[in-house]
Amino acid sequence: MKAIVYILFSTILFLGAPMTTKAEKVPLIFSVKAIPGEEGAEIQLVLFNNCERDRSITFPTSQQFDFIIKNKEGRVIYRYSEGKSFLQALQTIHLKKGQTKVWNERWSYIQGGTRVPEGVYTIEALFGGEDMEGFNHPLQAVGSFTVPEENPSFRDVKVREVKGRYTISGQACVSNGSFYYSVEDGHRVLLSETLLKVNKEAPNWSDFSIILPEMRGKNGKLIMSLYERDDGDGKIIHPYVIIMP
Repeated sequence: MKAIVYILFSTILFLGAPMTTKAEKVPLIFSVKAIPGEEGAEIQLVLFNNCERDRSITFPTSQQFDFIIKNKEGRVIYRYSEGKSFLQALQTIHLKKGQTKVWNERWSYIQGGTRVPEGVYTIEALFGGEDMEGFNHPLQAVGSFTVPEENPSFRDVKVREVKGRYTISGQACVSNGSFYYSVEDGHRVLLSETLLKVNKEAPNWSDFSIILPEMRGKNGKLIMSLYERDDGDGKIIHPYVIIMP
């Protein structure tokens, strides 16, 4: 059964889902968006009930969607469902009138153990549910995004939050064995530029860990920047931006 479901999703993603030709109001709206970060893209799949009544949507397995990512040559470099197992039992979700259902996934820019090059990529998503009232099945959505160049100074950065306090850890490859960091909320600086020394200088990678103080008076999400400064003119180089979850 798993193989049949996988083949069905794969075939439709390659051939393309049927497009609606009806002039009537579309009952369900499906969309996909990829938000690229330094070391991975946040994938957001959204289903909106555009009906004047509630809808119940059924899936033949626990797999509710699939998506693929293609490079600029059109070659598939990532498939969400590949290597995953899904429960072989009917699943149902309920959407009230005007309600939105959101799924969040992540792609780490890795293909075959290696980071993909910078550039524009395409994401094609497929929603696998259906209901008794019927709609053009399956629903398909397409988007594009840009994978940034790999940061030469910072990697494997992780954020951990405990009771409002954040710990940021990762690896740095920095000249002079030091780098700077600061925190803002998009409106004002909450933590001014701070110097951090690590154990080794570039070209060696060194582990680091930062425990941020409690940020009082923030207005929005916290935005932390890690960066070096050029030895010559002091300009910021190799910035690595972290948006706190």
